[in-house]
Amino acid sequence: MLESTIVVKPLESWAIDISKKLKVPIRIVESAMGQDGTISSLVEFRLEGTTKEAVLEEIARHPDTTELIISEESEDAILGNITVTRWMMGKALQRTNIYVIGARTLTQGAVEWRLMAADEADLRGLVSDLKEAGCVVSLRRKRQINDFNILTKRQERVMEKALEMGYYDYPRRVTGRELAKRIGISQSTLYETLQSSQRKLAETYLLRKRMH
Repeated sequence: MLESTIVVKPLESWAIDISKKLKVPIRIVESAMGQDGTISSLVEFRLEGTTKEAVLEEIARHPDTTELIISEESEDAILGNITVTRWMMGKALQRTNIYVIGARTLTQGAVEWRLMAADEADLRGLVSDLKEAGCVVSLRRKRQINDFNILTKRQERVMEKALEMGYYDYPRRVTGRELAKRIGISQSTLYETLQSSQRKLAETYLLRKRMH
């Protein structure tokens, strides 16, 4: 299996449009396509030089997005679910044997995608589809993964501590707030790290099962 990072400069993207308009980075945590063809995404908006109200206004104004339902907010960021009705990039990524680990907008009007692919052919197929659609695609990082390097050292350390302290027990022996404090990170960083780790492990399992 391959873990890779590609940078794509699309012809159209709601994330690029809103990021450029507000001059703030947008991180796409995860996305899923519904039966009606719409895409539901968990998205983080940084509030560096803008406001929550400005973000909500731009989302309501953009023709391809609907209302953002906020699930978490702080002084410098908001996290929530957004429904996208038309998104070429999102649809291109709904391919067999390709999983999205995460994404973020870049200042030069591009999107960086972190992916897991079953093999080199699947990754090449995705890149080919994007280029045929008029995108400029560059490969930033690529590595073969196995059972011993699926997670980063940081992800492994956080998950190991969560298991050790009973975060995965039922009932839990430690709360997220207590666990974050013991590790020395913020709650939002803890949840993001655990979510990303669990997603990687689940995707790796399902991808391997599909390949056999």
